[in-house]
Amino acid sequence: MVDFRDPAAVAASAAARDYPSDRRGRVAAILRRQAELLGVQSASLEPLKRFERPNCLVVVAGQQPGLFGGPLYTLYKALTAISVARDLEKATGRPVVPIFWVASDDHDFEEVRRTWLIDGGSEPEGIEYPADRVPQGVSLARIRLGPEVGPLLDRVESLLPASEFRDRVMGPLRAAYAPGRTWTEAFAGFMAGFVAPLGALVFDPSDPEAKALSLPVFEREVSLMGASSRAARERGEELTRRGYHAQIARAGNELNLFWHQETRDAIRVAEDGTLRVGAQGRSVKPEALIAAIRARPEDASPGVLLRPLMQDYLLPTAAYVGGPSEVAYWAQVYSLYPLFKMPPPAVAPRAGATLLEPRAAKTLERFGIEWTALAGDVETVVGSAIRSLLPHDFPETFERERETWQQSFERLEEKVMKFDPSLKAAVATAARKVEHEGEGLERKLMQVWKRRQEESVQQIRRARAHLFPEGKLQERVYSPVGYAARYGPELTAQLAAALGAPGSHVLVPLGGSDQ
Repeated sequence: MVDFRDPAAVAASAAARDYPSDRRGRVAAILRRQAELLGVQSASLEPLKRFERPNCLVVVAGQQPGLFGGPLYTLYKALTAISVARDLEKATGRPVVPIFWVASDDHDFEEVRRTWLIDGGSEPEGIEYPADRVPQGVSLARIRLGPEVGPLLDRVESLLPASEFRDRVMGPLRAAYAPGRTWTEAFAGFMAGFVAPLGALVFDPSDPEAKALSLPVFEREVSLMGASSRAARERGEELTRRGYHAQIARAGNELNLFWHQETRDAIRVAEDGTLRVGAQGRSVKPEALIAAIRARPEDASPGVLLRPLMQDYLLPTAAYVGGPSEVAYWAQVYSLYPLFKMPPPAVAPRAGATLLEPRAAKTLERFGIEWTALAGDVETVVGSAIRSLLPHDFPETFERERETWQQSFERLEEKVMKFDPSLKAAVATAARKVEHEGEGLERKLMQVWKRRQEESVQQIRRARAHLFPEGKLQERVYSPVGYAARYGPELTAQLAAALGAPGSHVLVPLGGSDQ
């Protein structure tokens, strides 16, 4: 395993991979054509020239195409790849280009059809594309947006604050998510607007030419007849024995490749040496499947284990940037590289961030709340913050009187025990009742105080909804759309400068408009 923090080792591993000039030229042509399709050809000119240089390496970050750009961490992945590429280039003196890989062969529409925005309330506002208006069981690249996307865009616009930047966000968003465009074209076009100005290229591997260029990977997977799945299963069993968790379950008789016609069909290896395609188990000989793939490579769809191999065949990958679960499953993915006679790339964890808007920052400062405290039970934080607003002597008064009650009953118990020891339990019961009534009075006081301070309570809850919506990390919920509309086109560059090292998580204070 190559350590991403060792630039020389990363570059040497990537250089060891066979990456002929004709493949580089064909991939460059695909990237150029896609940049034009996505409307970022001008911003892509310089990184394309650098990619075409014979010694150029790339750093890749990939993500499933989410609705309206998906959650914030998608952007953070791309920005981490840009940062890693710059550092690697500086350390090695070789050109290194960041590439954002759209996982267009993914088929889990349920996972990507929702997005969330914040409208100033205490809960995120969910927006979802109707599941019943798309074909089931197909790759995301084969889903086309229908008229249903129009009302969703209107809903987004209604949630965005009236700022000078709103139209500058909604224009590109409506252009990208226009009816008739594929789901992945829409996502790629919108994301390109964020990352292309920072020097990243965007790549959609569902492109028919990219699939045709990937034929050797697909043919090798068929010829292995399940060996790649067995290797992943064995590595997973080894991880389990060592006390870790295997991320990807494999029986060992499946190909990490799907055949995609009307639906995306799994392929399994039968005991008689043939292949079974789809739920009906249609029998196909391996050589017949290879012939079909050669005739229509665009109908081949790599599975989660094969996608990295396709990626690193198409690109001179030095490092891959992934989220926590991706980094974990690479422990199994690595076991496939020897089967394909390819050196694996280094794997770097993406950086993370929580965006702190001015209004939330003022709330934290006012109540003396550490931002990480809002990740837990918000009512506990509210209670603590509200107590801090009580008249300064209330808590001390209750504590002082509580000690007085205890001392009084201790003296009373001493007198009673001399008179009649059998009354000790009665004294203890009376003491508990007084303690209970005192606690009840304190609770009632807090309830009255909370009612009087309801605006303060709502401020804390709104701050929590911004930082930890429903108790989750902000980056895993909110779309970048709302922040772009509030803070303008400089936001992405600001985030790129503020993100920490791979694997870190930072708090990023934002300035400017906070509607």
